[in-house]
Amino acid sequence: MSSSSNHFDDLLTLTEVAPGIFERDLDRTWWGWNGQFGGYVLALALEACRATAPSETHRERSLSLNFLRRVQDGRLRVEVVVERAGRTVSNLSFKLSVDDKTVATGIAMFADDRDGQAFLIAEPPDLTIPTEVPDRSPIPAPAMDHIHVWSTVEGGLLQGLEVEEAGGWMKLRQHGGADERFGFFAADGCVPLAYTRFDQPQVGGSLDFTAYFREPFPKSVVEDGEPVRVVLRGARAHRGYIDEDAEIWSASGELLMQSRQTRYTEFVDIDALEAMSPDARLQPPIKPTESAELSEQSETDPSSP
Repeated sequence: MSSSSNHFDDLLTLTEVAPGIFERDLDRTWWGWNGQFGGYVLALALEACRATAPSETHRERSLSLNFLRRVQDGRLRVEVVVERAGRTVSNLSFKLSVDDKTVATGIAMFADDRDGQAFLIAEPPDLTIPTEVPDRSPIPAPAMDHIHVWSTVEGGLLQGLEVEEAGGWMKLRQHGGADERFGFFAADGCVPLAYTRFDQPQVGGSLDFTAYFREPFPKSVVEDGEPVRVVLRGARAHRGYIDEDAEIWSASGELLMQSRQTRYTEFVDIDALEAMSPDARLQPPIKPTESAELSEQSETDPSSP
């Protein structure tokens, strides 16, 4: 488990109100599609699990979360239960609620390192850190105003591109670094591969998310604020559901994290969408010809339940 002390830590500060029970107020700083940005919610869940893990030598190895409903602003409560505290492995379960309404449940595993033979089959992408000014995310979400993005796919949303990978480089806009919790922001904050391939207006959001932590985030990311490289892939979009796999790499070639999530998607009528109230129409899916114009509007935002 890495440690850092900066603005990123302030974003994820929780108050322990009882053993294994944590709270904080959620505003709309990290707002997504009609709810909190999914990467932020996942990072808060990991923060609570870290504080509850029974052994200081165990670090996060995996975390899996199911969204039950959109996470709104209000009083967040995270309740963590240690299901098993073993010598080398600890298993935890957790529940998230906002204003006493359950919004997500999940499990996490923490464990020591073990001696064993190693190999790496995954091939790193191009790890040349960009020097140009970062792109403005085409995802029209308030959460994206706090993240620098250098996309590897040009054209924004709903361009009908025949690409097999998406992603890019990502880091926080604020000064300072970020640790493993930022892996959720990176994996969930790039334009999904599906939305680069789609060419018709659609809405959607995350239904579940599982992360595997392969290596502790290095000092270059945690303390120096170096960006991480995100690679997104997907196998199929079918009957309104999309799978999305992510890899998070350091610039030095370390595979830091892998994840998989399920997104739902459905067609939407643009005219009907525009007739909704401002809060109800916060959406990333837009007509291709409108993507550049709407990406300048920081008040609108993308998918996350």
